[in-house]
Amino acid sequence: MDINDIFKESVSSKTLMPSKSKRKLGATPGLRTLKEGGYGITDSSNIADGVDSEHVKRVKRSESDSAGDDDDGADDDEGGRFFSDGLTTEEKDVMTWVDNMEIMDDALDQAAVQRMVVRLERAVSKNTEERIKHANSPQLFAESEADLDEALQRLLLLANDVQYLKVLEDLGTLPTLVGLMAHENADITLDVIQFVVEVTAEDAWSHEGESTEERELVSAFVRALAAHEFFEVLGQNLRRLKEDSDSFEGEADRMGVFQSLSLVENIVSLDSTIVGSVVSAMDLLEWLRTRITRSVYSRASAKGSTTQADPNQQYAAELVSILLHSSWQHRVEASSGQLGLTLMECLAKYKKHTPEDEVEMEYLENIVDSICMMVSTRVGKSAFIEAEGVELLLVLQQQQQQVARLLSLKILDYAMSPTYSDPAAKDAGEDEAAQSKALAASMAKSYIDNRGLKHLFSILMHQGKGGVRKLYKKYPETDDRAVSCLASLFRLTRRDSPEHWRLLAKFASTQTDDSSWKLYVDRIVELNIEYFERVQGVEAQADSDSDNESEADSDSEMDRYTRRLDAGLFSLQMTDIVVAFVAEDAKAREHIEQQLKRKGRTLAMVAEELAEYVAAREETDLQAAPRKRIIQRIKESHEGPLTVAHMLCHIE
Repeated sequence: MDINDIFKESVSSKTLMPSKSKRKLGATPGLRTLKEGGYGITDSSNIADGVDSEHVKRVKRSESDSAGDDDDGADDDEGGRFFSDGLTTEEKDVMTWVDNMEIMDDALDQAAVQRMVVRLERAVSKNTEERIKHANSPQLFAESEADLDEALQRLLLLANDVQYLKVLEDLGTLPTLVGLMAHENADITLDVIQFVVEVTAEDAWSHEGESTEERELVSAFVRALAAHEFFEVLGQNLRRLKEDSDSFEGEADRMGVFQSLSLVENIVSLDSTIVGSVVSAMDLLEWLRTRITRSVYSRASAKGSTTQADPNQQYAAELVSILLHSSWQHRVEASSGQLGLTLMECLAKYKKHTPEDEVEMEYLENIVDSICMMVSTRVGKSAFIEAEGVELLLVLQQQQQQVARLLSLKILDYAMSPTYSDPAAKDAGEDEAAQSKALAASMAKSYIDNRGLKHLFSILMHQGKGGVRKLYKKYPETDDRAVSCLASLFRLTRRDSPEHWRLLAKFASTQTDDSSWKLYVDRIVELNIEYFERVQGVEAQADSDSDNESEADSDSEMDRYTRRLDAGLFSLQMTDIVVAFVAEDAKAREHIEQQLKRKGRTLAMVAEELAEYVAAREETDLQAAPRKRIIQRIKESHEGPLTVAHMLCHIE
């Protein structure tokens, strides 16, 4: 008989994978424990040792009680029937324990934590001894395993007061917890993981305005665990869990994977400085690389057997995205290793396949986000080109009419955007930017040469039928991506190159077509005015707030700039870049001026907005000389303000 079979209880898929926003409480102590601890449980012959309050059932009254009720029935009808609580002695004891729960939490102090530790150490010693003594008879050490499980569950109380985590370290409990990670009973291992997950969760150290001190306490606890090689063991444990099984053990292992990934996510929020060492100790990126390609679910479809993304596969993809967002080093490591290629393979599955449910939709979005983070580095751009990433995006835009088509535009936007160097590598900043711009220019040329403009302008004009049009409403940022891609294509192509003129031709009249170009120009001007009105509204609100606030409380220049960015300033500036280039054609320029004038805008305003964009890239201080110098240069220029602004578009 397997020891795991003794402790198994039926669980549903809903309890297996709880929402990450909800905290999972440990099992309630048994009545025997409460009676011994003096929590208000009285002696009673009806209380059985080891009865868990979570599974207390109603018991029938004894025959003598029933007979007594019959004898007193007449009195109950008139005197006390409706004044009786109708509870047995055992049920009253349970209710007493519930009433005392708040008292138990308030009574948590250093002495109580020390008692928890002593109880845990005794349970570990007893369980180890009995497992050795009765190795072939699991039922004989089942009780000691239950005591060990209960002792670990009681540690969850520390999540309500993390100041006592230091006591565990002082008493030498951490090596014990690390040792239990290798316990033969997977439930014991999961108890340890759940405890660390609970004490590192954000609501354990970020409440009542005391997050700084409590964050430091929890961070110190995690560092102490790392010193005892906890995360090395956690990584090994991830690899021994078998999620593919349909048995209860498979469900428990899937829960173990979920908890392990939750722990890493908690640490990212807790202290970003230790994330790198944790990921390295667990060899986590390699495990995630294999997990995002494998699903434990298979679903039959009309076209045959298809693989459906399972919750842990989606969570693995999400954690990859989180790690790449949190660390420049992780982005470089992913780009230079196999993870980048694996992400591309995962994206390629959706050339003709559409996500079937919300889980798979989140999975795809996380894959796209991860690739975006990868191509935001020079190494990532290079790897993306070598893996024929631009060609993959073109295939998605051509063959996929659903969400993958729009998401591919996000990757293209990141791939052609300027790259900032690693903050730690200050000396390599200029070289990094120059190399990155050359790689981005290569991708822009490839995209235009392979007829990508057709798909880009189709998305810009919201072309499509039925469900495709609904997607534009679901993903309103698509317009921002489209104009940003257009601006990048204009900036990255040389003015005398065929690619640049092919792009300009979309906005210029021809002998064969003297109408469609106006649709494209009108669309760009429409977006420009829309973004301008949004930014103007925020500026008006900021001015109103400043009038009603004291000078000390008013927003700084950087705060105002941030609010304008949130309202769409960057997208406004991207449309300004497109307008500046399109206005090279005299006929297009005249049409642009007419459209802008209807909303009270001029090309001079466009030029000043571009000057602010260039100045902000040169200086973090928005009141610095570059901004004023550029604006003055525009005003004094004999070439015309828009021509100068057009020249500034090439400055990076």
